[in-house]
Amino acid sequence: MTSLLEDPLPILFLGILVEAALGVALVRTGRGVLLGAMAGVLALVLAGVGLEWLVVTEREEVEATLDCGIEALEANDLEAVLACCSPSAEHTRHEARRALDWVEFIDIRITDLDITINRLTSPPTAKAEFIAMVSARDRKQFFGEYARPIGFTLTLRPYDGGWLVEGHELRNAPRGF
Repeated sequence: MTSLLEDPLPILFLGILVEAALGVALVRTGRGVLLGAMAGVLALVLAGVGLEWLVVTEREEVEATLDCGIEALEANDLEAVLACCSPSAEHTRHEARRALDWVEFIDIRITDLDITINRLTSPPTAKAEFIAMVSARDRKQFFGEYARPIGFTLTLRPYDGGWLVEGHELRNAPRGF
């Protein structure tokens, strides 16, 4: 059920299939009552897409935190990056300061994002695993501009209606990148 609230494509795809079937039936039979059914299906699809747009799931909140952090890194704004981190995430905050001291971020793209919400912990936690394609240049101009994939695992916790990064782990990106 949650996936229907995170992505409107299944609702749209199903609506198009049903509308096409009703359209074929309308052409073959010529029965005007099928127009009412088509209008009803259209109304249901619009309601489903509207509901998907209105409801923000925990997974979407975690994604919003990631997007905020990426925007802050690309702007090279340390305070905005730290605002995405929990006050207790000392190691992550230290590493963010160190990274922004060493490099100027140009572009960051996330691929292979996998978010898992664990509601059995108190408070709930989220784990976001992804590959970040990072383009940056070192501030001392030793290496110039470079791009490389970096694997991340972030642990997040809810704080004041949003999610903040509690910790991070770096790993090598898989072969093929």
